[in-house]
Amino acid sequence: MKTSRILFSFVAAILLSSCCNQKPQNVIYLIGDGMGFGAVSSLLLSMDEQTGFEMAPVIGLSETCSANNYVTDSPAGGTALATGTRTCNGFLGVGPDSLQLVSILKKAQAMGKKTGIVVNTTLTEATPGAFYAGVTSRKESYKIAEQFTESNVDIAIGAGISAFINRPDSVDLTEVLINKGYDVYLDWRQVTNSQSEKFVGILEMSDVHRRNKALTTTAGAADGAEVCLAAKLAAAAIEDTTRFAEPTEYLPKACTKALEQLSKNAPNGFFLMVESAIIDGYGHNNDSEGMIEEMQEFDKTLKALVAYVKEHPNTLLVVTADHETGGTNVAYQSHAVNAPEGLHLSFSTKGHSGTVVPIFAYGAGAEKFAGIFKNKEIPGVIEGLMK
Repeated sequence: MKTSRILFSFVAAILLSSCCNQKPQNVIYLIGDGMGFGAVSSLLLSMDEQTGFEMAPVIGLSETCSANNYVTDSPAGGTALATGTRTCNGFLGVGPDSLQLVSILKKAQAMGKKTGIVVNTTLTEATPGAFYAGVTSRKESYKIAEQFTESNVDIAIGAGISAFINRPDSVDLTEVLINKGYDVYLDWRQVTNSQSEKFVGILEMSDVHRRNKALTTTAGAADGAEVCLAAKLAAAAIEDTTRFAEPTEYLPKACTKALEQLSKNAPNGFFLMVESAIIDGYGHNNDSEGMIEEMQEFDKTLKALVAYVKEHPNTLLVVTADHETGGTNVAYQSHAVNAPEGLHLSFSTKGHSGTVVPIFAYGAGAEKFAGIFKNKEIPGVIEGLMK
């Protein structure tokens, strides 16, 4: 038995070296907000087929502390993963001294790479915001939105139109983006049909996640969006304004679209940040059924990205979490006849916990993520591989 294990380890090392030991031209950084080992276990135990996690050739661990607490919040956790610096809870994209930090996305731009952000939450939320903004409170959504217009991101898809148009300063930030050369879409159909290499899709929350059940409305009608320039342009271009979003399929399809456009005319490659944000909410709510279903949806996105890496071996995919939420665990119970219906999770808190979270790595340079890391070390490893 010992000999066979040694032989297996030797063969695995050879295979890992041959498939991963190269420098990536492209990087995909997938962050599961609140996704700890309990959330990962809920997927593994509820699926009969192979999951995207099981396809990972390299697995590591990440410590998730902030600068001032063993338990990080999302702004500080996102900042560590984006910039390589631990900051105080509540701070976003700035250090403990409140000074602006430089994110790995900004560094990728400096290397001549195209960049993208895809999220199933608002584009101004904590985790995506950490890659382009700098504020001392995540509540400064109007300022974060303004900083987004200065981010020079090539492709962005998410929700949250209010921060861009219903503003105290009355500025229409969709017009600002359009004047900077972006196509701005408020409709999922426009996103999927776009051939633009520089666009921002700011959709309804009901478009980007099933938790916000989709309603048939006119494009851009929510939040007074009909008065913004992007909505006026859309109305002039599309006669049928009926929404036909597919929230359960949104994230993998949005990622696929972003990859399609980012890979065009990209001699230096691209950097794409993706967040699956709603895992965190089910942890906060101690919702066992919701967590399991959410992780099954996460797996669709993960498999789509793994498939891309297999087709493009010069790409690195890194998957991790900003923190764990809910103290999520698998509850003690006998095996159910009709699993996964019988699987049930238990929770120890309605907040975040300070436990380590997993890292899964695929593709070029993946071998660098085997081991135990501080959250702030991960972007530095990515940067070193991109150079």
